[in-house]
Amino acid sequence: MFLKLLQVVPVVIFFVCYKTTNDLVLATTLIVISCVIASAIEYVLTKTISRMQIFMLVAILAFGLPTILLKDPAIIKWKVTVVNFILALALFVFQYILKKNPFAYLLGKEIPLPDEVFKIFANCYMVFFVLAGLLNIVIAFYLPSLFDVTEAQAEDIWVSYKSYGNAIINFVYTLIVLGYLMKKYPKAFSECGTMLKNDKNQK
Repeated sequence: MFLKLLQVVPVVIFFVCYKTTNDLVLATTLIVISCVIASAIEYVLTKTISRMQIFMLVAILAFGLPTILLKDPAIIKWKVTVVNFILALALFVFQYILKKNPFAYLLGKEIPLPDEVFKIFANCYMVFFVLAGLLNIVIAFYLPSLFDVTEAQAEDIWVSYKSYGNAIINFVYTLIVLGYLMKKYPKAFSECGTMLKNDKNQK
């Protein structure tokens, strides 16, 4: 639980810093520093760093450091899009080239669902990551030309989207996809629930 909270702290620092200073370069500086510290704390506590944390650290360094050194806020705005596109590409490679569903690999033992369910879930998220990446481009770079907002207002909207908007959309999308799958495969989810309940009782 502590490690999960630790991963959220850099985002909170980034959001609070920007909202109080309106300085995206300064906010980026703080999120880079806090991400490095959070990763170091995770390593000290667990003697390892999760793959997702490494991925996010590399992403924030790749886009954060140029933003800081060049003092160009536009660079950090590409991070959300690139990360989403990488995730979409990873799902495509695993699903259609390596023929291994990553969700089934990661969750198959804990959540025993048919491969078809995991395949649909992966395809849905492949589409989501592409759309989320495109949405970030629109919010980051085209709001002033599409809507009656200033560059400063557009940047403020993007910071809110990057900090929590994307996560909320992700959560709602997950609920929609799960609702669809539960309706399409009620028997599979019922059997899965029974198996998980029996495993819990046995423990």
